[in-house]
Amino acid sequence: MLKLRPDVQDASSPARRPSRAALALCEAILPGSDTVRPGDEHTLGLAEAVVAHVSPWASRAFEGFVQLLDNAAVLSTGRRFHKLDRAAQQRLLAKWEVDPVLRGPLGAIAFALKFTHFDSPEVYESLGGKLNVVTNEEHPRWLSQIVEARDWDDAEEIECEVVVVGTGAGGAVVGKELADRGYAVVFVEEGGHHGRKSFTGSSVQAHFDFYRGSITLGNAPMPIFMGRLVGGSTAINTGSCFRTPPWVLDRWNEDIGTDAFEPDTMRPHFERVEATLTVEPADLDAAGPIAGIIARGCDALGWEHRQMLRNAPGCRGEGFCDFGCRTDARKSTNLSYVPPALENGAMLFTGFRATRVIVEDGRARGVEGVDANGRRLKVRSDAVVFSGGALPTPVFLMQQGICNSSGQVGRNLTVHPSTGFSGLFDELVEAHKHIPQGYYVEEHIKDGILINAAQPDKNFAPLLFPQTGDRLMELTGEFDRMASFGVMISDDRAGGVVHVGPGGLPVVRYSLTSNDVRRMHDGFVRAGEMLWAAGAKRLHPVCVSFSRVESRAEWERFKRYDLKASDLMLTSYHPLGSCKMGKDPRTSVVGLDHETHDVPGLFLVDGSTVPGPLGVNPQVTIMAMATRAAGLIADKLAR
Repeated sequence: MLKLRPDVQDASSPARRPSRAALALCEAILPGSDTVRPGDEHTLGLAEAVVAHVSPWASRAFEGFVQLLDNAAVLSTGRRFHKLDRAAQQRLLAKWEVDPVLRGPLGAIAFALKFTHFDSPEVYESLGGKLNVVTNEEHPRWLSQIVEARDWDDAEEIECEVVVVGTGAGGAVVGKELADRGYAVVFVEEGGHHGRKSFTGSSVQAHFDFYRGSITLGNAPMPIFMGRLVGGSTAINTGSCFRTPPWVLDRWNEDIGTDAFEPDTMRPHFERVEATLTVEPADLDAAGPIAGIIARGCDALGWEHRQMLRNAPGCRGEGFCDFGCRTDARKSTNLSYVPPALENGAMLFTGFRATRVIVEDGRARGVEGVDANGRRLKVRSDAVVFSGGALPTPVFLMQQGICNSSGQVGRNLTVHPSTGFSGLFDELVEAHKHIPQGYYVEEHIKDGILINAAQPDKNFAPLLFPQTGDRLMELTGEFDRMASFGVMISDDRAGGVVHVGPGGLPVVRYSLTSNDVRRMHDGFVRAGEMLWAAGAKRLHPVCVSFSRVESRAEWERFKRYDLKASDLMLTSYHPLGSCKMGKDPRTSVVGLDHETHDVPGLFLVDGSTVPGPLGVNPQVTIMAMATRAAGLIADKLAR
């Protein structure tokens, strides 16, 4: 059974009496089937706990949506939703799924309920899923260099040459590269250290233990997912490894007025990262039947397609990577960069939340933070590398009130909007048995559209479909013949803004432009054309107004459809650019060497300084930039 922390258990306990309206919606959205039990009080309680973990205002929005829908039923039936019989509730859900006003609130509630219900062991296993159990986890020597912050004597200050905040694609790489050069490095990480024994495959457990998140506020709200554990987001991603496209590097050079990012200049950094990660093409057998589907669809259309390059040598597709690699095949930074740094004498303090950069005589001289019990700890150093990510880093700076003389901290955010598209086939696809992202369409990347395999596990697959109620339960019986894809677009402009919200949580303002919406529609059309050409029997764009396309005639109507931002259900995993890099302190936050203009000795090395959009998954870009930054930081320390 899934074991949750006491606070989560309490939140999901049936002892907390749910509202009649919320429980009625839960039971109607998840009515169950011959093989899947229906939603109940436990489903609802756990969904409310997950929403509360995102932010307090998300909980208030959830409660407000419940009351809105319960009352909206009166307009159609004369009675509140919770007082209707089952048949009337199902008719109303089907109507709301396409209602331009109510489909948003319904979709938000349904997302939370699906997320928790299909992850419960009983339901997950009834669909053919299987939780991972590891009994022989290894305990290498370098683990002795990891210390939980709560076990450290708070009266003793830690001293080093470089303190690195964060262990993801930016921080782990910088720390390892500097440790290789002989510098005394201390990592501090807010999250915990998890081995593969922790990666059970549970989406709910992953949410609480491995993720931090936020939701954008705008014309198409989307959750933004980021890692909060040793390894950062690299430990909970699909392992896809793209170099920064050359046309993107050209744009950087032109926008910044430099030649520092010429493809030939960056090549050694990419090669070093790829060698450390053991990047290689995905095994075709492990990628599964979806590789053949993409290949034959693209070949029929004359499109370029490729095996995905991944940092997972020997991967056989034994789990959904976004909840942690069950086999250690994927060489995320917790396996590829942190251990060598620790073997070279670095130390890692987990459960350490940095709260302040220590600034003395105008220069960064360490960090101060708190452990899980609120005790204050200090790490003194000659240089500080902050690598929290594109949302936490600007929030941290704004909370302390530093590095923002340009007014650019938290601005210029891109998010790489992402959605899904599925097709039903006669053949078995069995997505859950294969690499999630093992194959992709190369043809349209320069147009800002990336279409790649996105094969979910059984507990996550229902989230790809806007349907609720009986329509959703019908689809669960077809998951093994569904080929699912991600459709991602390059942002039209770097227009997102990060603010400090209640409790110090990030609040993001971001809206799709009309060009973004057109590009997403174009991405849908290209994905659909590929699926028809590959032999699909039915299409399922993640588009609330056209979530099921049964025929070519319906498809032609979809191609002509005037897509709106409110039609889309989006997510983001790749936020970038919120602490602008540049040469002019009046218009940027960091210089080309990643040192902040305002506080010497403080370096930002993470997605916040990468000028988006890239149009591809960013982990190799961030790591190559971090490799470059490590050399520049070492040069400064040596002076």
